Amino acid sequence: MNKKWPIAAMALTVMTAGLAGCGGGKDAAKEEGKQSSEVPANLNATDFPIVKEKLTLNIAGFKPPSGKDLNDYKIFKDIEAKTNIHVNWDLTPGSSWNEKKNLLFAGGELPDAFYAHGILSEDTDIVKYGSQGILIPLEGLIDKYAPNVKKLLQDNPTYKKQLTAPDGHIYSLPTIDEGYSRTKSTMFINKKWLDELKLPMPTTTDELYQTLKAFKEHDLGGNNKKDQIPLSFLQNWNSDVNSFFGAFGRVDRDVHKVGNNHLSVEKDKVVYTAVQPEYKEAIQYFNKLFAEGLADQESFTQDSKVLTAKESKGIVGVTFDWNPANQDYVSLPPLKGPNGKEAIWAEYPNGILLRASFAITNKNKNPEATIRWIDYMYDPMISLQFSKGVIGGDSLKARSDGKYDAIALPQGGNDEEFKQVPPTAYTVWATTKAVNDMVVAPKSNLRSKIDVDNVYGKYLVDNSFPKTYFTAEESDQISRYLTDIDSYVSKMYAKWMMSGGIDKEWDDYVKKLNDMGLDKMMKIYQQAYDRYKATK
Repeated sequence: MNKKWPIAAMALTVMTAGLAGCGGGKDAAKEEGKQSSEVPANLNATDFPIVKEKLTLNIAGFKPPSGKDLNDYKIFKDIEAKTNIHVNWDLTPGSSWNEKKNLLFAGGELPDAFYAHGILSEDTDIVKYGSQGILIPLEGLIDKYAPNVKKLLQDNPTYKKQLTAPDGHIYSLPTIDEGYSRTKSTMFINKKWLDELKLPMPTTTDELYQTLKAFKEHDLGGNNKKDQIPLSFLQNWNSDVNSFFGAFGRVDRDVHKVGNNHLSVEKDKVVYTAVQPEYKEAIQYFNKLFAEGLADQESFTQDSKVLTAKESKGIVGVTFDWNPANQDYVSLPPLKGPNGKEAIWAEYPNGILLRASFAITNKNKNPEATIRWIDYMYDPMISLQFSKGVIGGDSLKARSDGKYDAIALPQGGNDEEFKQVPPTAYTVWATTKAVNDMVVAPKSNLRSKIDVDNVYGKYLVDNSFPKTYFTAEESDQISRYLTDIDSYVSKMYAKWMMSGGIDKEWDDYVKKLNDMGLDKMMKIYQQAYDRYKATK
């Protein structure tokens, strides 16, 4: 902590000097977004190879678990042969990356580009270093030299809105997966217990309560102890209960992602769900479960290993999870709430996973060739191999119908096998629906997350606050308010569920949140949302 001031001071000094030496810094870099009509002499604007004479780019990325250089992988060897661009990789383990990144920006020893799955911070790096001219605008380069990216943005206007900074520029390119799950935590019920007690699948919150009581009152473990756990969950978004709040009329979402906590959008108005009556009603329901011993007292303290162990033993009746390995648990569809409220669940739309997976710095003397190089990663066949497996290797096998069988890879293979497998999270790609449809998964009798999504599909609502960039001033203001607000809301959430008291304390709770700046924070979110909506 005591080293922050010297680094920040050094960053300001070096950046000022560095930008002055770049011929205008911010303004000059912004002009990079407007490319001249002249094509660089060494560049092939459309054909391959990308450059006529061999070009080397210095790019920072993450070191994959294999510990190998990315150039050791077959797919990167093929890319170099195709493009005539050699990459000198500066790879850092993810655990050390933030420190390394800060030193790179502070010291001015920047690479030509950053490349990896979410290598830069969406919340701070893109707007901060883009506005300073350290990261260059990409929209002009995309328009002229990146047909794959250009098509993605044209086909998906939402992607362009999500990537556009408040000043109207695009400073980074994303990782995209249109086949990613639409749900996070969902409900699963112990079918063996239901069958043993000859109970139907619950369809309402009242029926769930009666089912949990039956689970508690019978010796379902067969050990004469009645030590089974009727319901359990975790406090992470793959195993939490917040989408369940939809049974009371309004889902709660993203409670574990700082900067997007308890936000939804309803008729273009940003709403803070943790002060709404439906939120209060849902907490009262869970407090009843805790008070009667129907909810796991360890729910707020256990980790995923503990919950998984309980599921594996089959000692939980209803669990909230991504997809339990124990197939005795079957999907419990969303429930209707009191007074006939319709069953709804939070949808997490797939698409852009991470917005800041690639960026070009103002040190790069070959931005045109660089944008063509990254655009090749968005070619459907390259994205397929980065995300699913290398064709001709040990992970994708060609079929006669033009699709590919995904082959389960052996664990702990020999030293050569890694070369045939893509370092997926350490690369940049876009797996559109068309790309995902090219892969045929191995047949399995086990339930998949896609199966879970299919059960929940008709109940899903997408009212989430969109991926959008905040100005530096907005980010500072939100951070100023959010830390205390989030801490207080989380504390009361757990207290009220476990110990009650929400009726008596609710009005003071809402007042205290507004005293902490909730109203001011929501105006900033609304301002950012309105700007997002207006982005062309």
